[in-house]
Order: sequence, then C-alpha cells, then structure tokens
Amino acid sequence: MPVLAPPRDFERHALRPRHRPLVRAVAGAMFAHEDGPSPARLDAFVDEVDAFLSFASTTLRFGLLVMLELVRFAPVLVAYRFATFVRLSHHDRVRVLERMERSRLTPVVLVFAAYKTILSLLFFEHPDEIAATGYSPARRRHLRALPLARPAATSPAAPPTAEAAE
Repeated sequence: MPVLAPPRDFERHALRPRHRPLVRAVAGAMFAHEDGPSPARLDAFVDEVDAFLSFASTTLRFGLLVMLELVRFAPVLVAYRFATFVRLSHHDRVRVLERMERSRLTPVVLVFAAYKTILSLLFFEHPDEIAATGYSPARRRHLRALPLARPAATSPAAPPTAEAAE
C-alpha cells in the first residue's frame, strides 16, 4: 500500500504584481465616496479579489486576467488618452469607467460588467461598507413582502393520467 504524502500547504495568487495596483485603482474609482474607502481598505480589498480569483479554474483565471489587461489599456480605447489606467487621475479613472459602461464596443462593455459584478459583490460583502450604504442586518422588512405558503392539510388526489384512462 503506497504511503500518501500530506497535502501541501500553499497559497495560490491569481493577480500578478502588475495587476494589484490596477485592481486597487479600479476599486478606488468605482467605490469612492466622501468617507472612503480608506487606503488600508483598498489594500485589503485587493487581497480579497486575489483570493476570490485564485479559486477559479485555470481557463477562467486566464480570461479574467486578459480582461484586466484590457482595463489597463482602456483609456486608449475609450478616452483616446495614451496612458494606462493606473497613471490617470482619479477623475479621469471615473470618466474612463463611465465610458467603458456606455461603449459601443461590446467586448469593452462585457469586460466592465464582469469586473463591476465581481468587485461589487466582494466590496459590499464587507460589514463596514454595507453599513455605509444604510443597510442594517436587523431589518426584517423582506419577510413581510410575501406571505409564507402553508402546507395543505391533505393533498388533493392527483388527476388521472392518460394511461390510466385507457
């Protein structure tokens, strides 16, 4: 009987060092509000995104990283600026993201939608950020939206099938 080696303890990183400032810049432009997010929160958020993407399959990770490279050069495509996304000012980053969202080029809109979805899900999962939106987990209003169905005391007999009639 072969002796199995213990599982290796490793940590996979999906984001390369050049992607980390890009994800931070995109998040900073997407989620900026008067109180934040703080630089420490953005740094932690990049780690969260990296951990999230690292669980994806090799093919999906490759596709997401290619799309991230498209975001890096989006200013050339949508704002006609010869600069990478990270080198733009905050105002210009926001403007580039807005133009990506309204672009006539379908691949550009799809890239924006993919990252907007992933980043929004991860960002607003954090308790401080969801609290900043005014959401309180103590709210129970959603339970009043639809009444809960009650099980019937006796189930009605099933209607006869065509086979039984023959």
